[in-house]
Amino acid sequence: MLSIALSHRNLFFVLCVLIVKLGCVWWLRQQVQSSVQRTYSYIGDDYPRAWPIPMAGPVLMPLENTRRYMIEAPESDQEWDSMTPNNGIIHLGEQRRPFSISMFHQLRCISLLRTEMVSAQKTGVVKPDSPLNQHCINYLRQLLFCDADTILDVVLGPLSHPLVIPEFFECKDWQLVYDEVEKNQREYLGSDS
Repeated sequence: MLSIALSHRNLFFVLCVLIVKLGCVWWLRQQVQSSVQRTYSYIGDDYPRAWPIPMAGPVLMPLENTRRYMIEAPESDQEWDSMTPNNGIIHLGEQRRPFSISMFHQLRCISLLRTEMVSAQKTGVVKPDSPLNQHCINYLRQLLFCDADTILDVVLGPLSHPLVIPEFFECKDWQLVYDEVEKNQREYLGSDS
């Protein structure tokens, strides 16, 4: 009789645990669905942390030296500027609130540091502590920590002056970002007419 009572108690306990687990799974699904379907006003702090655009799986990008995007060449400014169409600004919500995508903010910072290097070489005037330079260096440093990429890169040469050669990068498909930015900017410019 005691073993039957224990097995009923055990069965009851297992059923309770199962009900709690099912409830948790249901609650989590509701949370995911509500966050996916949530609409934002884009006023004040009511906006998503990331632009909710459709993204495909990762793409591989081999590391390659390029003749484009030089530090200083006649076409450098135009090439670097082309990476951030309309400064990478998008407009969201009914009020068409402007936002910058981090990818474009990062590219603009690299370009700014590049132009500061060129200016210092040409004029001899170095402004390493300008507020904008400091912002960009700090911003890029924090993003590198945030990403914390642990892919192993091959080190060549002496350790005192290592040459680090990554073979490839696994990246988000940046072309999808450019396509969505172009679409957003076309819609924004069209709404001004």
